[in-house]
Amino acid sequence: MDVRTVGSDHLTRDLLADFYDTVLAPSFPRTELVSRDDLFAALDADGTAVAVAVDETGDVVGGAVGQWFPECRVMLTEYLAARPGRRGKGVGRTVLRAVLADWIQRFDPLLVLGEVEDPEHHGDTGYGDPVRRLRFYRGEGAEIVAAPYFQPALHGAGTRVPHLLLMAFAVSGECRTGTGIAAAPVRCFVEHNLTACEGSVGDDEQTRALLGALAGETVALSAPDIP
Repeated sequence: MDVRTVGSDHLTRDLLADFYDTVLAPSFPRTELVSRDDLFAALDADGTAVAVAVDETGDVVGGAVGQWFPECRVMLTEYLAARPGRRGKGVGRTVLRAVLADWIQRFDPLLVLGEVEDPEHHGDTGYGDPVRRLRFYRGEGAEIVAAPYFQPALHGAGTRVPHLLLMAFAVSGECRTGTGIAAAPVRCFVEHNLTACEGSVGDDEQTRALLGALAGETVALSAPDIP
């Protein structure tokens, strides 16, 4: 299957809507997904990068959404998914490799991070198998940041998503330190992401635990330990 990616500069509103409806909505629970209107609005703002994968017939088969945090030089991979029925056929690998190459060239990030469900706490609820997903990322060289990560509440009065893995999909030479990475850009990202999503950093137990794990000069990375 021949798959190509269409970047933000060439996306039409119809193609973005198709990507949202056929790829994102079936791949993420409501608590983890921004609204279609919010995605459209974010694309008009600086710092949001979207890549949509289409096959040789023009059908949308997958894509990715990234959010740039310039103060931290961190790119967050907010969403990466293949269309149901096209999973396990190389779409995710094609998209991930394409966006990493593009984002590294365009933004020069210290880190490209992603939020991934921890299979020890999350099962397959119809949005994909967390074990299979984590195995895919391990195969692409992603590493787990040693911090008790959660996704901030996305919808105002919504709820956080606990027990996620914060994963490093790409690490620059500036940031890597032995078996870990500099903690400062990760801490900067967490603080800015919390503020953007929830209005403030907060002083609750979850936030204190997360920031506490990032309080030193470095934070460890490890490969996913799955069969």
